[in-house]
Amino acid sequence: LTSCSLRTSAEGRPLLVQGGAPLREAAGAMAMRRVSSVLVAAALSYGVVALQPCREMYTAGQPWRNCLVEIGGLAIQGPEAFGSQFNATFKDFLTTKYQASHGLEFESYALNFNQNFEYVSGKKLDFIYSNPAAYVCMMVEFSLITVASMINLRKGNALERFAGVIFSRKNSTFSTVESLRQARVAAVSISGLGAMQLQQAELLKLGLNVMTDPQQLIFTGNQNKIVEDVENGRADVGFVRTDMIDRSVDAGTTDWNFFQVINLYNDTSFPFRRSTDFTPEWPIGALPHVPFDILELVGSALMELDSSSTDPTLQTPTVSGKFATWVPPMNYFALLSMLESIGYYSASQRKCLRADDVYSAINCPTGYVKRAEPDIMCTAGCQTGYTCICKPCAQLKTPELVLSAEALDTDWAGSVDVPALEAKTEFSTPCQRMGRCIYVASGQRHRWKLLDQIGEESRTKINAPLLSNVEVRLRFDANWVPLAVANVTLADGTRTQEYTLNTTAGDIGTHIFQVRINGQQAELSPVVAEHFSPPRRLIICGPGQQAQNNGTCTDCPAGTYGTLEGTGVDQKAVCWPCQPGQHQPMSNQSSCLPCAPGTFTDSLGAVACRACEVGTSTLGKDGASECLRCEPGQRAETVASPRCSLCDRGTFSDIEGSSECAPCEAGM
Repeated sequence: LTSCSLRTSAEGRPLLVQGGAPLREAAGAMAMRRVSSVLVAAALSYGVVALQPCREMYTAGQPWRNCLVEIGGLAIQGPEAFGSQFNATFKDFLTTKYQASHGLEFESYALNFNQNFEYVSGKKLDFIYSNPAAYVCMMVEFSLITVASMINLRKGNALERFAGVIFSRKNSTFSTVESLRQARVAAVSISGLGAMQLQQAELLKLGLNVMTDPQQLIFTGNQNKIVEDVENGRADVGFVRTDMIDRSVDAGTTDWNFFQVINLYNDTSFPFRRSTDFTPEWPIGALPHVPFDILELVGSALMELDSSSTDPTLQTPTVSGKFATWVPPMNYFALLSMLESIGYYSASQRKCLRADDVYSAINCPTGYVKRAEPDIMCTAGCQTGYTCICKPCAQLKTPELVLSAEALDTDWAGSVDVPALEAKTEFSTPCQRMGRCIYVASGQRHRWKLLDQIGEESRTKINAPLLSNVEVRLRFDANWVPLAVANVTLADGTRTQEYTLNTTAGDIGTHIFQVRINGQQAELSPVVAEHFSPPRRLIICGPGQQAQNNGTCTDCPAGTYGTLEGTGVDQKAVCWPCQPGQHQPMSNQSSCLPCAPGTFTDSLGAVACRACEVGTSTLGKDGASECLRCEPGQRAETVASPRCSLCDRGTFSDIEGSSECAPCEAGM
């Protein structure tokens, strides 16, 4: 009980803590009373005082006194190893340093990778000690303040940085970067920095992607097991941090003569063999709620620790912690570009990838898609407690979708110059984004085709998005139109789908053709569709004929005449109706005849002229479009009278349009 302390959990339940690790959390009123009574008795007997976390006791701006400061740390080798290595520093040393002067006690907690982010995001801690990659992710996302950076102590060397090692068994065929494509590769975890991510980024620069190229990835959860498995042939290649194999050699569990380093850097300034670029050593940082004076107290205290000190208080923590000292914060921002290169950090979201399981954490490169989980979890030969994945990313055919167009039979009018039209027509296959895909005549029937080179069946197997809704828009201001879908088989035997739309080229000009898939603009969209005026051919017809759309000549019918309009290729034979005052009783004529005197037509296209009625005439003229009434003193006694005649002596007519003259009365 002397090493126990009483705390309150985030939910308000009493928590019994020993050596920084929770022993049990009481659930239920009876258990709560039992634990409380035991701890109260212990507190009375041994003088143990249970302190509340400082962040729960004080608000912003208030000094932290007589309270508990909590430090979490990433325990890559498990809680027990973490406690034996760092409790002397984070708990004992800091408590001894500030308990008397400030009433502060410090507690340290071993966290796994996911708890790292959980405790920081939930503000369940005051300080976090973590590997540089996880730390810089939390620093950016949660505004951590870096307090100090550790200087590691390895074989008497004080080191402010480390790197990764890629190694295999000596004399094995796996001796080059290229040979990793056929290898079973062992790493500590998908999020391990020194034993996964540094190697992943290095190999990516050399043209090899660990998510697509090796035959199998084996995650052991422990770097010691990686060394053992490569030595014993259970893995072909291993990823560990620098000095890991050296520590195993010093412990007498292996020998460097068993191994060879792949992509070995020629670096005499660093005491250990390495295969990758460097990263700064592990940092400790404060959450934003920690007062600045507490941040300074912790930083200055850590920097007092010294492995070469003669003061046991300052030297003892460095022995268990296996470090030389702590220094002012180093620069960790360069790690972000490395993490971004392997798809682990999103600069736009200012957030790193986090997942509770390996499958969710897999990030496939561009042109690849994550396969379904059952298909990548390869259990054959995978040891108990390990996670093994095989070829988690499937390569998509390039391009994934192919857009094209083709001409359909079109019933052109006879006046269209079809050979000239066909010579002018262009279909660019495949269509390129923002490029001209078709150059066709207005009225040309054609088919748009979108070929899925993967297919629904394969998409389901590799967990790729299905094409559930495919639409096109023929011009920028048009409506979206769904495409018809049909199953097709490619030359390589792939069963897939083709989406089509039959249409006719409309208005002359340049139009924007767009493709939308599942409500989103397709990567290959938009393309350009250009329509031109169909070229015409010269049809020569004789006088009195006209050209038809089918390219033949026909006679102008009675009541019309034929002429040639225009010049050159635009010349056209046309029939025109006879004008009023004209007629044409015959077909195939090049002119119309004027109506004879005494006859007329008042309409277009007359076949014959009509006779003037009695009392009217055409005044002796031909080509009349109307008959005029005889003036008073005149008469027209018969129909079709060319002229009106004067009344004889002794007769008269006193009205217009008279057909006869009346005799004068006696005396007149």
